[in-house]
Amino acid sequence: MADVGRTRTTGVTGAVVYDFSRAQARRAASATATPADTAGISEDARELSRAREAVEAAPDVRADRVRSLQQQIRNGNYNPDPREVAKRIMERGL
Repeated sequence: MADVGRTRTTGVTGAVVYDFSRAQARRAASATATPADTAGISEDARELSRAREAVEAAPDVRADRVRSLQQQIRNGNYNPDPREVAKRIMERGL
């Protein structure tokens, strides 16, 4: 009842008279003053959707890179740079 205007109190204890016609007039005026609602998808949302589709289409594992690293580990040639590993961890926020 927030849109109902309080007009006056009567002599009866706690009784209040409300002006419903004024509230209806306010509602009608605001309905004509505001443009109709519209729904749509923004260009940013479309771009985000295209990017997401591209990510989902990409393979999760680069098989050639995995094979190369497995071979290096088997041969004992895998020596990652600890500073580079730490840097990448910090960049990714892990």
